[in-house]
This record gives sequence, structure tokens and C-alpha cells, in this order.
Amino acid sequence: MKLVSIVIGVYNSEKTITSVVNEIEDVFRNSKYDYEIILVNDCSPDGVYEIIKDLANKNKRIKALKLAKNSGQTNAVVEGYKYAKGDYVVEMDDDYQMPATQIIPMVELLEQGDYDVVFAKYKQKQESPFRLFGSKINAKMTEILLGRPKNIEINSFFVMRKFVADTIAKYASNYPYLYGIIFSVTKNVANLEMEHRPRTNGKSNYTFSKLLGLWMNGFLNYSVAPLRISTYMGFLITLVSFIFAIILVIQRLLYPTKSMGWTSIMVMMILFSGIILMSIGILGEYLGRLFISSSGLPRTTVKETINIDKEEKENE
Repeated sequence: MKLVSIVIGVYNSEKTITSVVNEIEDVFRNSKYDYEIILVNDCSPDGVYEIIKDLANKNKRIKALKLAKNSGQTNAVVEGYKYAKGDYVVEMDDDYQMPATQIIPMVELLEQGDYDVVFAKYKQKQESPFRLFGSKINAKMTEILLGRPKNIEINSFFVMRKFVADTIAKYASNYPYLYGIIFSVTKNVANLEMEHRPRTNGKSNYTFSKLLGLWMNGFLNYSVAPLRISTYMGFLITLVSFIFAIILVIQRLLYPTKSMGWTSIMVMMILFSGIILMSIGILGEYLGRLFISSSGLPRTTVKETINIDKEEKENE
């Protein structure tokens, strides 16, 4: 019997996590697959960890990790991948918007089509306009920078073969971007269409700053496109400056008494200075991320575990 590992990052979900776990248990009760659920508490400020402990005590297939500090959803699930023993690894959210009933069909499509990753494809996303806009930006970025096939939609509900999860856990930097690693490993991916449930409790934990950080990880970690853009802009600015200089010289020769356009000159200087500073900032961001990632500082620290045996901890 093949094992399916479901990894869930948990944060501010004390009102939904029980429903999520119960639905997963119901799905696998009469399934041909065995399962384990890995709940990673990302230092949530609510009482969700007490609920997780209760669930884990009732079902030994439920494993729990408690992180020492909040590290972000991506870092949390990557930590969970390290403990996943399944032939297939599923990632899903803790907000009950993702139908766990579709886990088995996703796994079956993975097997039948010999795919490496299967992403959910929602008929209509039940998200705020802000989140929908962020998803579109993210999708376009992965298409341009990471080579995502145009006919494939991506989101945080997907199933992958264990070697993909192991690769993510092994190579994720201090600024991980899951889709970047996935599409670096394989393009053999598919979609399964399904419904997306409306949010029943609270609001999304993704703020503008978190989404911006996610986009930055995608831009800077798995592509040199920003550096190339800076280079192209440098060439363009040099060309424009040269042409502008020729125009000024010609104007001075033809109209020696005419006052030159100091306003336009100052505007050009400010514009070019801004572009130069932006380019230096991009370069600095690359160097800073490289330094932090090479320093060996941990992305996350596991403070406590439940239903994780000693051998698993030693192999982590």
C-alpha cells in the first residue's frame, strides 16, 4: 500500500484545522492508499497548537512540528517535507478552502499520467481581488522567468512525487520559492480541475509585504533576469545620454545665446540617478541573499515534535 504524506503549514487556524484533518481522515478511511498528516505549527499566536496536540494524540498518523519562531508558510512546509515518508507528498492550506476530497483523484492522475507534479486548477478562485491580482502576477512571473508551461496553473494545493519534495527540502535556500525549484526539477506537470471553497473564517494571512517578499524570492532566487534588465537599461541610458549630448552641442553651436533647458537636464539626472540606485539595489539584494544563504543560518528551528520517532529526528 502506497503512502501519501499531507503537509500543512498551520497559522491562525484554530477554527478550521480540525475540519481539515477530519476531512482528510474521511477521504483515506476506505482508500487503497495509506496516509500521514504532517502539521507544522508556524509559531501561531492562537490556540491551534493545543488542538494539533489533541488530534495527534488521537491519531498516530498525525505528526506535529512546532517551530521556535514564525518563519513563513513556505519555510514551514519545507520543514515538513523533511519528515514526509510518503511515496507522494501533498501540500495544502489550513483554511478549509481546498477540498481534501480531491487528494485521491490528484494522486491517481499523477500515477496514470506518469506526472511528477499535479496542481489543483480552480474553476473560480474564492479570493479577494487583491489576492487574485497577486496570483496573476505570480503566474506571469513563473511563466516568464521559470518556464512554466502556459497551459498549467499553479497554486498551493498540489501533489508531487517524493523525489521532488526531497529536492525542495535539500536545495531550498533561506529565501525558498517552491515553484522555482519545482520547475527547475521537472516540467512534467498537470492540472486537475476542482471547486474552490469560500473562506469560512477570518481572512488570508498574506499581506502585501508577504506577497512582495514571495515575488522577490521568485525574481531573485531562480533567475538573473533582473540583472539583465539592469544591463539593458544601462545600455539604453548610455545611448539616450549620447544622443542628448549631441543635441545639446548642436543647439549650443546653432544658438550660442539661447538659454539651455536646465529643468530637463535636472529631470534626466534625477531619472538616471534613480535607475542607477535601483540597479545597485538589485545587485545588493543578490549579494545579501547569497551571503545569508552561505552563512549556514537555519531557515527554521523545530522546538517540539509529536509522533516523530527518534530515528526520524536523527535523519532530519
